[in-house]
Parts: sequence; structure tokens; C-alpha cells
Amino acid sequence: MRRAIFPLLLLSGIVLAPIAKGQSTISDSPFEISTGQGLWGAFLPAYELGANANGAPAFRDNLDDVGYHGDIKAVRRFLGTRTSFEGRIFFGHAESKSTTGVIDIDVPNPISGALSSFSGSGTNLKSKVDNYGFDFTLRDTWRTRFGGLSAGCVFSYMGFDQSFEVDYGATRLMREKLDSDYRGGKGFVGWDGCICGQATNIDFLVGVYDMNAKYDFEGAALNGSDSIKSTKTATTIETNITTRQEFRNIQLGATVGIMYISDMPTIEHNVGAPVSLGTDDAVSLKMLFEILL
Repeated sequence: MRRAIFPLLLLSGIVLAPIAKGQSTISDSPFEISTGQGLWGAFLPAYELGANANGAPAFRDNLDDVGYHGDIKAVRRFLGTRTSFEGRIFFGHAESKSTTGVIDIDVPNPISGALSSFSGSGTNLKSKVDNYGFDFTLRDTWRTRFGGLSAGCVFSYMGFDQSFEVDYGATRLMREKLDSDYRGGKGFVGWDGCICGQATNIDFLVGVYDMNAKYDFEGAALNGSDSIKSTKTATTIETNITTRQEFRNIQLGATVGIMYISDMPTIEHNVGAPVSLGTDDAVSLKMLFEILL
């Protein structure tokens, strides 16, 4: 279902084009700092563990969560040229909790895959994810009668730190962590102008990353500990739309962004075999209210 994001990303610019007025909104300020605070939607691969008496997963979280997102951006323009440098740091957090009533379960030990049976209580799974990173951007912008057209490149890093606390009643079974680091670059094209009377910037980006994942198992009732790693090349497609307006001499704005990630690590629990790492696609959304400092 997440693969439907591809046409949505491509169509976002096409839908907006007919109502765009060709007016450049490129700032003449040599240096700007802004901050944005708002909502983050994390649509990551689902987490599943064990089986209950009904044959369904004993512990399951679809990991489609809404949480917090914030960032700080700085832009340095070299007036009289087309060139600007941009920097951005960001942080996002989301968490969820799922419980069931009393039910019997079987859970494999991540080290060996051997099943352990539990009865007389209900399941409790607490999941959380932290997303953080930075972008360094080099942008060239050309003023045209259609607005400002730009292109450039980005050096980018982003991390996703996930943790899963697995309890059966008051008994801690285990805790698992899955930390993913993405290092790579993005190329982009952009447009800035006026849409419906509002100063607007639109960027469309494609990225290639080296993805490094690390899994850690910390046992409790299911004893032991383990750690495994995996690497893979991942691609991203991203669209960001920002609008700005002035209110009592203060520049306020709003940003909506969507990013598709081709490969996000997943924990694969196997009966009779050690845990392994796979990948699935993921989507990240952000909706921020911004202020120019």
C-alpha cells in the first residue's frame, strides 16, 4: 500500500501548477534562521512476535504512529550570485502501546528460535521510534518569469532508533532495539513563487543512502543477549511544500513534507532459527508551523 506514495509525490507538483502565479519570492536577505514545530507521521514496517491461542501474532504493532517533529534551518545567500548554502537539523519522536486480555502465547527466543509458552496473563507491547539527522544543501537559483527555478545537491544523514518492550502481564519477556543509520546524498529541483497569493517554495528530491542497521536483544524471562548487523543501499523520494506570510512584521510559515523510503530494516522472528533482519518500505510525513527568527 505504501508504494502508492510514488504517484502521489509526482502528482503533488502537477496539481499545484495550474494555480501558480509566476512571481519570484526569493529573499534578498543574506542570512536567515527559522524553526519549525509540529506533527510527524511515521509509517514503518510492522513488528510481530510469537503466536497466541487463536493463531494470530502474540505481539503486534503496525508502527503507523503520529508524534512530534521539530527542526532548525539556516540559509546563507551570496547576494549577486545564484548560490546559497542551507543547513537543517531535525528530530522526531513517536510511540505507541498495544495490549490484549488474558490469552495463552508461544514466543520464540531470538537467539535460538526455541519456543517458550506462557499462560494466565495478557500481552503488553510498548514501541517507540526516534528520528533525527541533518542536511547540508548547495542550491543554485535562476530568476525567471515563472518564478525562481533551482537545483542542487544535499549531503544527508538520518537515523531511526526503534525499541520494543515486550511484557506478559507483569513479567518482562525481553527488550529489542533496532537502530538504523542512513548516510548519503540527494539531488533536487525546486520552484519558488506565489500560489493563491501566498509565497511558496516546492522542492522535489531523490536520494541514495547507505543503510546500516544494528539489532540488539536484551533478554529477561527469555534469557540471553544478542546483536546482529546488516547493510543495504536504500533510495528515497521526497516532496516539501512551504508557504510563508507576514503577520505583524513576523514571518510565519507552514511546511508539509512527505518522504518515501525504499528499504527500512525489519526484525524477523523465526521459530527454530535465530532472529534475522529484513527490509520493507516506509513513509514519513511532517506538518510544521514555522517562524523566521
